[in-house]
Amino acid sequence: MSPALIVLDTETATLQGAPHLLELGAVLVEDGEIQDSFERFIRPEVEIDPMATAIHGITIEDVLDADDAATVLGDFFDWAGDAWFAAHNAPFDAKVIAYEAKRQRFDELPEGPFLDSLPLSRKYIPESPNHKLVTLSEHLDLEDGPHHRALSDAVYCWKVIEECWERAGGLDSVSMTELLSDSGRALTFASASPDLPRFPRRIRALSKTLSSGEEVTVLYGSSGEHPATLSVRPRFAYRRRDKDYLEAECCHSGILKTYRLDRVQKVVKSSAR
Repeated sequence: MSPALIVLDTETATLQGAPHLLELGAVLVEDGEIQDSFERFIRPEVEIDPMATAIHGITIEDVLDADDAATVLGDFFDWAGDAWFAAHNAPFDAKVIAYEAKRQRFDELPEGPFLDSLPLSRKYIPESPNHKLVTLSEHLDLEDGPHHRALSDAVYCWKVIEECWERAGGLDSVSMTELLSDSGRALTFASASPDLPRFPRRIRALSKTLSSGEEVTVLYGSSGEHPATLSVRPRFAYRRRDKDYLEAECCHSGILKTYRLDRVQKVVKSSAR
């Protein structure tokens, strides 16, 4: 008997840097049928990029009364249980959720592997003009509905997987494990999690403030520049594309900002020393 499958999609508040979850939608599939759904907005800790809004149409007014990311992810993980997962271009959506879970200090993540409808569609629907989810939906003449919204795209993703499954031999003849082998490299939330940063010795005290939420004062600026004195509350640090970054709340503005660790020249004041 195949495990339950959670087909999900995410929308983000940002298009660059570490992703910030804005909307999460998913459907629960058992024995080839959608049995339940999950759809939630998230109140982000950063401003919504207007270019992101241009894609999905979500504005700050839509999310003002939404729960925070920690609440929504906790509810989603409880709802998902021991299911497997699926998404279109799954590494992206897995990364969005894994980064947010790390930011919210989740110690454990669901262990189910990901099916990916993108490589599946390339193998089993080769005649499609391209393999974007919108194009595949049009090519397969699926029901018309909104695109670039989490729940509707999760449904479209399942319909694409269902078509691929049928072309592979059918749900009764081809197991989900066999379909997983056509989904590219092995992927889980854990494998999509951000890499740990490297804290140079001169600023190692910063690493001790990530869990405490205490205020710390640093000198910040590129080499050769006169540094600015910043008071921040570090929240989350990660390595991305060979660069190390720190997300911290600016004590002056209250806004969550991203800083390059190699530009932190000195920790001036911290009780974590």
